[in-house]
Amino acid sequence: MNHPLLARLLSFSAYGFFAIAFVPLLALSWFNHPSAADDYCFADTAVHYGFWQAQKYYYDGWTGRYFSNFLVHGSPLVWGWYNGFKLIPALMATALVWASYLFISELLHGLVPVATIRRVAALLTGTLFFLYMLLLPSVVEAFVWMASITVYTVPTALMLYWGAVLLRWYRQPSGTLHSLTGVWASVLVFLIVGCGETHMLLLISLLLAIIMYHLLFHRFIDWRLTGLLVVALVSAWLVFRAPGNAVRMSGGATSGDLVGGLVLSLKWLIRNVPGWFIKTPLLPLAIWWGVIGNTYLYKGGSLPTVFRLPLWYAALVVAGLLLATVLPSFYATQFLTLRAVNVTYAVFLFGFFYLITSQLMAFSAIARVPPSVLPTLTGLWLLSSLFNSQPMKQLYRDLLGGNAATYNREMTARHEYLVTSKPADTLRLAPLTAYPPSLFLEDVRTDPTHWWNRCQSGYYHHKTIIVDTTLRAPFPRL
Repeated sequence: MNHPLLARLLSFSAYGFFAIAFVPLLALSWFNHPSAADDYCFADTAVHYGFWQAQKYYYDGWTGRYFSNFLVHGSPLVWGWYNGFKLIPALMATALVWASYLFISELLHGLVPVATIRRVAALLTGTLFFLYMLLLPSVVEAFVWMASITVYTVPTALMLYWGAVLLRWYRQPSGTLHSLTGVWASVLVFLIVGCGETHMLLLISLLLAIIMYHLLFHRFIDWRLTGLLVVALVSAWLVFRAPGNAVRMSGGATSGDLVGGLVLSLKWLIRNVPGWFIKTPLLPLAIWWGVIGNTYLYKGGSLPTVFRLPLWYAALVVAGLLLATVLPSFYATQFLTLRAVNVTYAVFLFGFFYLITSQLMAFSAIARVPPSVLPTLTGLWLLSSLFNSQPMKQLYRDLLGGNAATYNREMTARHEYLVTSKPADTLRLAPLTAYPPSLFLEDVRTDPTHWWNRCQSGYYHHKTIIVDTTLRAPFPRL
């Protein structure tokens, strides 16, 4: 197989599989609606008390996640733009892809010829996103439910973008732009930490790992990273000192059992991470990247500085970062949510990509052209993974099976009913007839005192809203 044909085949495959994973998310956006879980509660608080007062209310009364609070209290519902929620999944998926592309582009400097960086970065980004969607634990919590997006997916995208900014900062010559880039990197650290504890620990762990590498192997203190670490620690203090953080933790904490949390975290990682190599075509794709990267891109030369960590240290760092994504949940509640695993899986993919790239020199012993069995093995593994991918089947089933369309019609009708109905003691809603897992998380209940019911009735200025299971019409009615 000659090089041009190989390049065209790989490009076509990468872009094709990316489209298979990305296009359904864009289509899914059209059917999205606010969730009864939290979306109306944040909106009702901001509408009734004001945007800034709502920030203070949650900081003092429930959580110290100052930036995610900022985002959820500025949702489209707050501004009366109900259909704005139809943009959220598409915007979040696009932001994650774009941040990944920027990070990979900066990471490839010095490894890939400048003329081909954009094309190679696009191919790698598309491949990683496809792998991400193949095994994504929860689509709805990654791209649809705003309360989860702001705590988990937004900071994931911000960390990838921050990585791109950091790499660019180190390559820039001294001057105004260099200083401004450093300031922007610090601002991003502040925002990431303010999203939640998972990314707080992830970011601090990463900074400590790089600082320790410089100390152990080069005997110098990296003052730029040390400065970012100080910003991260001060930002973490703002989260933990929040009165609301103590209130939230007291409601679900298990007495802060650190040892127990570590044991549960390690057990979970040992049980689950190996399966990710089997359920996705990560291994054959890694071989492709190793051979092509070694043979055609950097051509056996010396690796850029960012990839020169000893393998044992780099692997230890990746393992530590994976631990950092699950420990906060197990420490606080002894339970790991799917939205937290979304982050763990993303860190796993990028960490493995880094490890393989750092070992490109090892692939020089492999034949110049991949073995003839590799394309067949890769194709079969890809198709098998796609066929068995629950997230992908769920997406296409919701879209093509009509569940998303039915859900959209019923939620639209319910919204119009709640808006146009005159204030009443009780408004009764018929239960939904479709619950697409890619879009739906929670609904209001039959109990009028339930938190979701109270938030939604307050937002629409009604005294009580309940679901009446005796109503069988597909749309709300009196």
